[in-house]
Amino acid sequence: MKHYKTKIFTVLVLAMTVAGVTACGQNASQDAVTYNEAYLDSVADFLIANWAGMSESEIASISELDADDAQALIDANGLPFEADAFTTGFSAYAGVAEDLGAYVDTVEYSTPVVSGDEITLDVEVQYEHRTADISLVFDADSIVQSVDVSPHYTMGEILYKAVMNTIIGMGTVFLVLIFISLVIYCFKFIPAIQKKFGRKKKSGDAEPAAPAALEPASAAAVQEPEEELADDTELVAAITAAICAYEGTSADGFVVRSIRRADRTSWNRA
Repeated sequence: MKHYKTKIFTVLVLAMTVAGVTACGQNASQDAVTYNEAYLDSVADFLIANWAGMSESEIASISELDADDAQALIDANGLPFEADAFTTGFSAYAGVAEDLGAYVDTVEYSTPVVSGDEITLDVEVQYEHRTADISLVFDADSIVQSVDVSPHYTMGEILYKAVMNTIIGMGTVFLVLIFISLVIYCFKFIPAIQKKFGRKKKSGDAEPAAPAALEPASAAAVQEPEEELADDTELVAAITAAICAYEGTSADGFVVRSIRRADRTSWNRA
């Protein structure tokens, strides 16, 4: 952290010194906004020089700073940046550094363009693989509000990226559609699976045991209770007389001990 802080501060001091020497002849004003063109150019040089002199890890560490840490770094070194513009500028360069390659030369500084309270400066920079436009937007106090890095791609590279994006997008859509089709196709197997598991569940249930046969004693127990004959003397006498008449014998050898209702089905069979 201290290493790249020192490097940033050193480059900035040199840039500010050059800007101070040339300040007297490069003042311009438009719509009540006054700026020093040499100073704006020096701020752009500051960014370009630090990007070129830092490693990927150092650039990434700055781009990942939160707002408080970025502001502390800016205040400690007197940098003319808003915290968000400072970190997004390093992040923008980190995103295209591989496409750009090593720094070669600064080709051209455009004339600053004033729009309202903003001043826009575009710088064309030559890198190893291609050129790039670096755009800085300053406020009326020449504090950087935003930074953008736009590499110059050839038509072939643009078409290649467009084709690859199209293939990736369409491929993703088709994969999702194929997956949905497979899911819908598998729905027809659900009833068969449910039926199969239902059969297994039924076969796994134990069948209830058949009731055991009643023991003779139990069978006797469920028979109809015998009727008491104490108060049915007339009925006993009538039954006894009928049996004696049917058998042609006397009543001396008969003793009626109980009277039970006969099964009607037996009488019907008779």
